[in-house]
Amino acid sequence: MSGRSAERLGKRPLSDAPVTLRKPLTRDLPLEWIDNLLIASCELDPSASIEQRASALLGAAAKMLPGCGLGVYIPGATGAQAVVRVSPRPRRDDGRDPARLLPEFAFERVAAIEPEGRSTMHIAADDAGYLDSAPIQALVDRLVLTLRASLREARAHESLRAQVIQAEKLASLGKMAAGVVHELNNPLTSILAYSEYLRRKGERSGFDPSDIERLARINEAADRILRFSRDLITYARPSTEKPGAVSLHDIIERALVFCEHLLDQTGVTVERCFGEIPPVRGVIDPLTQVFVNLFTNAAHAMHEHGGCLGITTATSPEDGYITVTIRDEGHGIDIEHLPRIFDPFFTTKTDGSGTGLGLSIVRNIVASHGGSIRAEACAPRGTAFYVDLPVALPSSGRR
Repeated sequence: MSGRSAERLGKRPLSDAPVTLRKPLTRDLPLEWIDNLLIASCELDPSASIEQRASALLGAAAKMLPGCGLGVYIPGATGAQAVVRVSPRPRRDDGRDPARLLPEFAFERVAAIEPEGRSTMHIAADDAGYLDSAPIQALVDRLVLTLRASLREARAHESLRAQVIQAEKLASLGKMAAGVVHELNNPLTSILAYSEYLRRKGERSGFDPSDIERLARINEAADRILRFSRDLITYARPSTEKPGAVSLHDIIERALVFCEHLLDQTGVTVERCFGEIPPVRGVIDPLTQVFVNLFTNAAHAMHEHGGCLGITTATSPEDGYITVTIRDEGHGIDIEHLPRIFDPFFTTKTDGSGTGLGLSIVRNIVASHGGSIRAEACAPRGTAFYVDLPVALPSSGRR
C-alpha cells in the first residue's frame, strides 16, 4: 500500500466501514480450511513481527479464497500503522472510500480483530453474496481469532525483547560504574591517609583550629565515599554467601545509604521507628536489594511533592517473624492494580522508566528467604509495603 493511501486511511477510523459480520456455526466451515489455518499458525516464527505474522496468516487464507482480497489494518500507539494486503489484483484506488484496503474489488467487508482497539481485518470480492455466505463468514471469524492471538503474542514478544535490551544496557552500565568506582578507591585511600596525617600533624604543631576542623571534614567525607564505593562493589558482585543470622537494621541503613542521593533529590525525609528485634536468617546483598527497590519506588512516588518515608520494624514472638513496614506519602496505587503489582512486567509507570520487574524480583528474594511481602493503599494517599522475614534460629550464629 502506498504511503499516500496509508496516510488517507489513518484519517478515517476503520470502525466506520460498513457491515459487522455475524458469528456463524462451526459446521459451516470446511475442515480443510481449519487445518490450513492451524498449520499456518503453528508454523509462525515466535520472533516474527506483527506484519510478518499477519502476512503469513492472510497468505494461508488467500490460498483457500483465490478470488478474494484480504487485508489487515493495525494502528500503532505512536501514530505509526501497519497495513498488510494480500490481493491477486494491483491496488486501484478510486478515492471514494479512503477507509477501504481493497478498493480494486466491488465489495469489502470488515471485522474487528480486537474489541478494545481499532485493528481490523478486511475481505473483498466482486460478489457480495459470496462474502455474506456462511462458509466465508465462518472463515473470517476463525481468522480473526487467530490474528488476535498472534498479534498479542507478537506484542508480548516485542515488549520482552525491549525489556531484555534495556536490561543489557543497565548491566553494561553497571559494569562500567563498578569499574569506575574501583578506580576511585586508590585516590580516595590516599586522600584519607594524607588528610588524617595532616590533621594529626596540625594538632601537634598548633595549627589554626578551624584548619584542623576542615581537615577533619575532608577526612570524614573521603572515608564516607570510600565506604560507599566498597559497599557498592560488594552489592554489585554476585553473592556467594550462605544464609546466616544478619541484622535487619544494618541492612536497612545500608540500603538508605545507596538511596540517599535519590531521597535528597526528591525531597523525601526518612522516619525510623525501629523496635528491639533479633537477627533474621538471610543473605545481606539480596536483602539489601529488596529495600533498595522499595525505597526507590517510594521516592519515585513522592517525586512531585516530597514527603515522609516511614520505616518501622517489629517482631511477632508468636509466629517467629519480623515485620518491616515501609510507608510513603506518594500518589498511591489504584486498588484494581494492587493484586498485579508483583507480576513480572506489570508497571503503572507510563513514561517508559519502569520495566515491571522490580517488585517481582523483590517478591522472589523475600520468598527465597522464607518470607512474604504484601502491599495496601493508605488513606488519604500513599502506599504501605509489609515485609515479613523469619527470625534466625539460635544455632544460625550471629554475623
